Amino acid sequence: MALECGRDRAKPALLFADVADNPGGGGRGNTVWILEAFHQAGVEGALLGIFFDPALAAEAHALGAGAAFHARFNRDEAHPLSGRFEAGAVVEGLHDGNVVGRCGIAAGHTIVLGPMALLRVGGVRVVVVSVRQQCKDTAMFEVFGVDIAAARSVVVKSRGHFRAAFDLLFPDDRIVEVDVPGLTTPVLSRVPYRDVPRPVFPLDADFAWSP
Repeated sequence: MALECGRDRAKPALLFADVADNPGGGGRGNTVWILEAFHQAGVEGALLGIFFDPALAAEAHALGAGAAFHARFNRDEAHPLSGRFEAGAVVEGLHDGNVVGRCGIAAGHTIVLGPMALLRVGGVRVVVVSVRQQCKDTAMFEVFGVDIAAARSVVVKSRGHFRAAFDLLFPDDRIVEVDVPGLTTPVLSRVPYRDVPRPVFPLDADFAWSP
């Protein structure tokens, strides 16, 4: 779907919600699966945010705007659901991470994200932050001068709060909830539970119960 949006500007742009990696619900905010898939497929005109990786943000600040380098996402991450991803990148922007929300639950509030960097990784621009937070406001992209309306696809690491901020750009029929590996997956049957008595609802459907 993202490939089609990038290739055909006549198609409406789409927003993809990475619901399984929502820091507002306990996600780590750094799963690489959608980024890796978009990059490998050659998606163009995409934005992704916000990606929690302090080491990567620090490296981008040390290199400076305009620098080209080999970006290593999650070099210091050990959780298996986060994954690791490496690719060539260009530092397109840097920011101190003090962002004032514009809409929804963050409107008028200062959000502290630590040193931030806007990286171009192929056809995807990624906002990397140093403080874990869900992508709940358009300002998290706009502090870099990014025109979200010009993007062909946008990926947000949020479960629901993003809707109050992005709804003017993306009505419900242009929002796609994507379930990839992550701690906040809404598909409970995919979670590798241990020490849970079975059968149990809603993990199991094929059983009956009576009082």
